[in-house]
Amino acid sequence: MAGSVEILPDGGEYDYIIVGAGSAGCVIASRLSEDPKVSVLLIESGGSERNWKFRIPGGQSFVKDWERYAWLYQAESDPSRFGRTETWRRGRILGGSSSINGVIYAIGLPRDFDLWAEMGASGWSWRDVEPFFRRAERCPELQGRGQSGPVHVEILRSPHRSTGDLIASASAVGIQSVRDINLAQGEAIGIAQTNQLRGLRQDSATAYLRPAWRRPNLRVLTHAHVEKVTFDQGQASGLQLSVHNKHFEVKARQEIVLSAGAFGSPHLLMLSGIGPAQQLRAHGIAVVADSPSVGGNLHDHPELYIEYEVRDRTYSSAMQWHQLALSGLQFALARRGQATSCASHILAYARSSLEEPAPDLLLFSGPWGYLEDSFTFNSRVNTYSLSPSLCHPRSRGQIALRSPDSRVAPLIEPNLLGDRDDVIRLMRGVRLVDQIARTKPFSDRVIKRLSPDFDLSDDAALEAYIRENAGICYHACGTCRMGDDPSAVVDSQLRVRGVGRLTVADASVIPLVTSGNLHAPTVMIGERAAELLRATGRITPIR
Repeated sequence: MAGSVEILPDGGEYDYIIVGAGSAGCVIASRLSEDPKVSVLLIESGGSERNWKFRIPGGQSFVKDWERYAWLYQAESDPSRFGRTETWRRGRILGGSSSINGVIYAIGLPRDFDLWAEMGASGWSWRDVEPFFRRAERCPELQGRGQSGPVHVEILRSPHRSTGDLIASASAVGIQSVRDINLAQGEAIGIAQTNQLRGLRQDSATAYLRPAWRRPNLRVLTHAHVEKVTFDQGQASGLQLSVHNKHFEVKARQEIVLSAGAFGSPHLLMLSGIGPAQQLRAHGIAVVADSPSVGGNLHDHPELYIEYEVRDRTYSSAMQWHQLALSGLQFALARRGQATSCASHILAYARSSLEEPAPDLLLFSGPWGYLEDSFTFNSRVNTYSLSPSLCHPRSRGQIALRSPDSRVAPLIEPNLLGDRDDVIRLMRGVRLVDQIARTKPFSDRVIKRLSPDFDLSDDAALEAYIRENAGICYHACGTCRMGDDPSAVVDSQLRVRGVGRLTVADASVIPLVTSGNLHAPTVMIGERAAELLRATGRITPIR
């Protein structure tokens, strides 16, 4: 490490040090610092989230691609999608990705967590994790849900006028309509839920960190770049980091917790000598623990936008000045309207065929076209999209070191559609959403399908369309897989194998992506991690 190494002004020694103030990191810092006898340092590479662009859900469109607020990871070209490349965006700000995401609060299905347990993550079945979801949430308008947690959850305040008809059409083709989609047990469709309070975003910093901000035993260090974890006789002992080009060391008396996300946590493990030994040595990094699975198991929900021209006004003109003015007025006066929108107005679980024993399709929709297109909200065509995705994709990618320099982003190989079964199920998903669009009453609102613009019975054309157009949902996970098997990166108590006093707690530990967006499950992981840390001392290395 070049330059001088200094100790932070207050001594630089804490009981717990948490890297990453995202969906899980804020939870852990808040919960651990509830004990006044415990000192906690929370480190974040970005800055404050206290800006209207983050508080107003619609404001994320203005900031999500600014390097000041987001890590903009450039993935390698993907052979499974004709060499397509894309940016994998992750939050670089207090609250992490929960400060810049689509504000959807989706727990998933109970079966998701039972599958975790079956895969070797003992203690993470639905029965085990449900109490932590309830502890986190506050849902005054929903029965059977948590009522006193930090995260305020609302049913979307201003769903588009066509949402009811869309749900009715889905019900007509066999998908049950429910009021609370987060209590669904199987196939279901309902209005999306969002982590908002009276229309304002409830990211993890707002919900957990701000109420704890003045605690004397909690320090939050922003604009800090963590370079590596340091070890003393196999025990994680501290961190090397830099703040404004000055280098520091901090020490942990109890535990270091990595909550840097599906890219940041495995990257930091590898930089610190924990990962595939051959890869580490190739970059001149001393091996602390040979852990071949670090960076593997990368997966995300693949998603398509099936676009329709409709008769109703949609958000296609949302960026035109008169629409911006109207949205601002609606928000200011009533906390309603387009500015409170989340990234999907419905959430649905469906089966791609009758042979499937459980839902394998995840469906989104909204009054817009392809959300990554810069012209989506500045168009003269009223566009509505139905988006099929997969609950549990089989394709797996990986991340790897590109350089031993901690400021060089890791290499990301998505392989998003590497397993052809995923393509086949997406083909069925496209045909299902098109069937819904052609079913009354929603069909009365549709003028025509815009894309794809060919006969969907053509298998070859549809497969080519999917491979060319499928993208990510920004639900990356799995790169520090949790499990009881020796090849898992962390055990079921989230302890890194091969060393002591080092925990990973974020979406990277998820063994199999849930049937939905990942903010709520990641908050749950943070709640569970805090309880595990409080309940047991972390001294003996896990072999």
